[in-house]
Amino acid sequence: MTRKRRHPAHNVTHQLLFTYRWTFIVYWIVFIAIFIGIAVVLNHLAPSKEAMDSQSVWEGAANSPKVFLMVIGILLTPLSLASFVSSGVTRKHFIMGIGFFMMVMSAIFAFVMVAGYPIEQMIYDKNGWSLALNNPHIFTSSDQLIGIFFEYFFLFFAYFGSGWMIGSGFTRFQWQIGIIISVVALLPAMAMEVVLSSDWMGSLMQSVFEVERSPLAAVIVLAIIVMASIIGLNYLLIRRVAIKKKVV
Repeated sequence: MTRKRRHPAHNVTHQLLFTYRWTFIVYWIVFIAIFIGIAVVLNHLAPSKEAMDSQSVWEGAANSPKVFLMVIGILLTPLSLASFVSSGVTRKHFIMGIGFFMMVMSAIFAFVMVAGYPIEQMIYDKNGWSLALNNPHIFTSSDQLIGIFFEYFFLFFAYFGSGWMIGSGFTRFQWQIGIIISVVALLPAMAMEVVLSSDWMGSLMQSVFEVERSPLAAVIVLAIIVMASIIGLNYLLIRRVAIKKKVV
């Protein structure tokens, strides 16, 4: 009985997951260990109630994963395109495979963020501290797990995608143009922040420009459009990249 052949895009996703698995595992081990240490210190030192009220530590934890995913995104095209194309994978399937890879990793990272909020709430409740979110989000409390997941999923994908665009730009063009593309590549991440009206961008829009967030359904649709734009822009950058043959 013949084994069913996997789609080339699936092969790309599978290979990338295998390649970066220990990078992601080690990152989260270090990341979680740091926050466990912070929790232990807060639990034992037990600062004053006034000092800890409405100060969510985990809320600010998303900045590190966003930067980390952007760095990994920068590496994707320079390190992987040539090897996959040389193995017979088309650029279209390469783009699809990376898109699926980013979705999987963004979902896993978002699940970790979701898990952190109830744990933080438990620590605060044990010490008699009140917990409030300091920045705007599409969720309003730490028990709205679905809202937490979708916000971080969209944000992580956007930062991942911006990094991917940076790497694709330097692969396609000379470094001078690559620098310009690097600046432009930050726009999708910023656009996602605007769409979600979250974190510092949400605070800026609501406090300075007095712009209210769109209905949740519209936010999700716009976020998906930003994701699709990231895929499309990377395809435009990669589709005509010359693959240099190795000299034997």
